[in-house]
Amino acid sequence: MNRLQRLEARRIDENIKEAKLEGELYKSLQQSDSVRYAIGAMQPIDPEYTHNTFKQGNRIRDCLRKDSDVQPCDFKYQGSVTNDTHIKAVSDIDLVVMTKRFNWVMKPLEPTHPYEGDDKADIRRLRQQCTTSVRNHFPKANVEEGSKAIAITGGSLTRDVDVVPGAWCDTAKSKAYGEDYRGICLVDMGDGEYITNFPWVHNLKVADRDDNTLGGLRKSTRLMKSLKADSDKKDMLSSYDIVSIAYNMPVQSLLFPHPYELAIVQTTRDYCVSLRENDALRASIEVPNGTRKVFGSDGANCTQLINMIAELDQLIYDIASDAYLPFTKLQEARVEHRAGLRPPPSFTLLGR
Repeated sequence: MNRLQRLEARRIDENIKEAKLEGELYKSLQQSDSVRYAIGAMQPIDPEYTHNTFKQGNRIRDCLRKDSDVQPCDFKYQGSVTNDTHIKAVSDIDLVVMTKRFNWVMKPLEPTHPYEGDDKADIRRLRQQCTTSVRNHFPKANVEEGSKAIAITGGSLTRDVDVVPGAWCDTAKSKAYGEDYRGICLVDMGDGEYITNFPWVHNLKVADRDDNTLGGLRKSTRLMKSLKADSDKKDMLSSYDIVSIAYNMPVQSLLFPHPYELAIVQTTRDYCVSLRENDALRASIEVPNGTRKVFGSDGANCTQLINMIAELDQLIYDIASDAYLPFTKLQEARVEHRAGLRPPPSFTLLGR
């Protein structure tokens, strides 16, 4: 199976295939397979597929919400489906389940009513309650407990759902700006330690930057995630670090709406090369929610970055080879586009 075929297989749900094939706009391009791949990789997954993913998550959520044996909780979703950077028609989704027994606060906030119970024991109990409830309501599903989440697959579910038990984490920003700035504290069952994350700030920042780049941030993210999915290389950037790299790209490098989005292949490669060659730049960039650096002991490394550059280089080479013109023509077109000039004839390569 070639790269374009893998892309198509990933973007189509076999259960709803026929009605959706014509909706994949890259398929109507009168261009080479490499161009069709690049354009197709940047596009969002069909909204109906995404809706179906949430629908399966809601089935789990509703059974937990109605089960009297599960302590009162709040529910939210996290992950690439929630910020529209997913690249699979059949994507999994994370359902975060926050106990209402207590919530954490981060300094300078102080608890107004300190919790006197055993917080970790409460989360472990919530975890067991969720596991038991899902097994009772979905007896044919496979339910496996991992260190951070409960993985639910198969049975009547058409999507994989990870249930992540934890507690709310409030900060000064969440008090000032609302729920999107709240975090989640969960217990790693491996070492018993708390892990704090802020997935909804991440989504907020990604959405804001994507608006400022006319959709370019998500296109660059989907492109790199697709190249990762179709690569034979083992050591690749994580999906979280991929969206973080796209988030840190200069805005002008992503301002290429339809029909000029093919230029994003080159600008994404250029930025990745600048990260490889500039130690200070590489060390400075942060993930969208500001909780860590993109590159470091708990993040991306240079080998992963180099492997992504190799995939981008190969795609650029394929596009240029298939079109029988140097890719510098696309760079020239990009310059003229930024200057507000009419795109040269070779720029029609970018259109549908």
